[in-house]
Amino acid sequence: MVSQGKQTKQPRIPIDRCHLYGIRSPHALAKRLGWELNKLDSLAAFGGYRVYKHKDTGREIQEPGAALQSLHRQLHRYLARIEVPAYLHSAVKGRSYLSNARAHVSDGKLLKIDIAKFYQSVPQHKVMHFFRDVLSCAPDVAGLLANLICYRGVLATGSSISPIISYYAYKSLFDSLSGLAAQHGLVMTCYVDDITISGPGASRAVLHEARSAIFKAGLRAHKDRSFTGDTVKIVTGVVVGPDGIALPFSRWQKISHATREIAACSDDAEKLRLYPKLVSRLYEAAQIDARCRSRAEFHHGQWRDLKRRVGSGALVAAAVDKAA
Repeated sequence: MVSQGKQTKQPRIPIDRCHLYGIRSPHALAKRLGWELNKLDSLAAFGGYRVYKHKDTGREIQEPGAALQSLHRQLHRYLARIEVPAYLHSAVKGRSYLSNARAHVSDGKLLKIDIAKFYQSVPQHKVMHFFRDVLSCAPDVAGLLANLICYRGVLATGSSISPIISYYAYKSLFDSLSGLAAQHGLVMTCYVDDITISGPGASRAVLHEARSAIFKAGLRAHKDRSFTGDTVKIVTGVVVGPDGIALPFSRWQKISHATREIAACSDDAEKLRLYPKLVSRLYEAAQIDARCRSRAEFHHGQWRDLKRRVGSGALVAAAVDKAA
């Protein structure tokens, strides 16, 4: 009898065992994916992208239509099973921005580099080359997959597959940066477009070498910073120190503001709108600071009670209206 309990964690596999490896024709691709070939061709031509500005940053987001996003998630699952280096913390199950930050817990020096407009800097031909040259797909298969994944010749900013494809498109660069760090006895991690290098020898000279490697790869580094051992260091949105990680002050401020906003609100409908963001912030913060767990559970309970009260009141009102 097959157990219905917790699923067994799938092991990582060599790249030549990936479900997308060695596909020799578009028909074989469609069969392997479980899609009709004419549907894939249609999605490649008309992805149904929704283009809009992010409400906080103002950045343009290109979000694939529902069918294409579903396909992107499917392709991501296949690629996410491949063995990856220890330095990669994005698009990898079991790793996250938190594991990325924890890798740099120390009292040493730290370097940070961002790659400017990373997704928009990944051209479609590099995506095609990955499927053709690394996954050994036929050229027409690689071309179709690149068409399915890219938006107007580059990676879409709102696609679920863009983080892992951007890594594979520039894997040789990230490998070289990891090698550079190793030469100097340093730790290097990558989280999408954030490169972090730490250790006693994390000097401005190493930072210059890293920037040069990024430039030679056809990309542009920006927001690079060098931290000494005695300064507050923020890595992928988390405070990193000699004893562990901590919640940044800015996130405590947002939690406090949301808490006060709910406390001052007298309208139940407005409270129901405000509670989800607060509860979500607290549960996420609890992964960094355990003190947030009890607060998250308290406000989650308050939210549930309010939903029950408001729901019961709506049913009573509806019954009165019907009787009248």
